[in-house]
Amino acid sequence: MPVHLKRKNGEVTPYKNSEYIPAFYFFPKEAMTKLPKELQELPRNPWFIFRDWDAIKIVESDLFLELMMDGYACLTWPYLGIGGDMEAYSGYDPAYAIAHSCGIWVETMTNLGIIPTTNELLKKATPWEQWGYVPVAETQWTMRRVVRAAMHRYNLQALLDTVKQNRCAEDFDDRYSTQKIDFIRKWYHTRTKHPQISLDEFQRAYAEEHNDTWWDVPDTQQDMEQTVVDCADADLFIQALDPKDLEILQLRNKGHSLEEIAQMLGYKTHSAVLKRIQKLGEKYQEFAGTDIGF
Repeated sequence: MPVHLKRKNGEVTPYKNSEYIPAFYFFPKEAMTKLPKELQELPRNPWFIFRDWDAIKIVESDLFLELMMDGYACLTWPYLGIGGDMEAYSGYDPAYAIAHSCGIWVETMTNLGIIPTTNELLKKATPWEQWGYVPVAETQWTMRRVVRAAMHRYNLQALLDTVKQNRCAEDFDDRYSTQKIDFIRKWYHTRTKHPQISLDEFQRAYAEEHNDTWWDVPDTQQDMEQTVVDCADADLFIQALDPKDLEILQLRNKGHSLEEIAQMLGYKTHSAVLKRIQKLGEKYQEFAGTDIGF
C-alpha cells in the first residue's frame, strides 16, 4: 500500500519514490560519501524524512530515483555473473537494464526480511531515533544473497545466459573496454555459419570458396595509430563545416531518417538532404585524400 502525504494545500497524494526509502538507508557510508550533497544531507532519522518538506522534495525528485537505480546496480552487478565493469555496457544491454531495475532488488530485500516496507518503517520511526550505516562487508554478503534469491524467483539466470550468448554491438558503451574488444574479435567467429571452427580455419575455407581471395579481420591494435590520425582529420574537417551541414550530420548520427531530417530542417524532399550528404562525402574524400565510396 503506497504512503500518502497531506500536502501544504491540504491535498492528499501519494509520496513519490517513498517505496525506496528503506533501501536508501541500506547504502554503506562509503557509498553515501560519493553522492551529491543534497542526498548526503537527507536525515538519518526516518521520522523526519516523512515530515520535513525539504527532505520530501529530494525523495520525490528524479535525482533520488536515479541514485537508487545506479546505487543498486553497482551493489548487484558483481553477483550477476556478467563479468567486467558495468560501465563497459550500454543502456541497451539487457543485463545492464536488469541491474538498474531497482524494484526487483528492493522487493526481494523486503520479502527476505532484510529491510522493512515503507509503511512498517513509518510506523516504527520516532523523533529521537538516528539510524547508523550498514558495514560494507555486510552489504556485500547481503547483496550476494539478494541476487541469488531474485535469480531463482524471476528465472533471471536463463535470461542472462541468453544475453551472453547473443551479444550485439549495441550492448556496449562507446568507450574503449576489454569486453568490447573481446566481443569484436569473437564476432566473426560466433556469427558465421561455422561456429565450431576457428577463425583461421574459416579464413582458409573462405579463400577456397572465393578463388583464393583472402578474407581478414583488421587487427585493432595495429590499426590504432592510423585510427587516431583519421579521427584527427575528421575533427578538422568537422570544424570547417557549414552549420547546416554539421546539423545534418549530427541528426543523421542520432539515427534520424532522411525524411525526418528534411522535415526538421525545412527541406521540401528528403532527396535534397541525401544530395547534401553525398556532397559532404565527396568533400571529405578530397580533404582526406582517400576513397570512402562517394
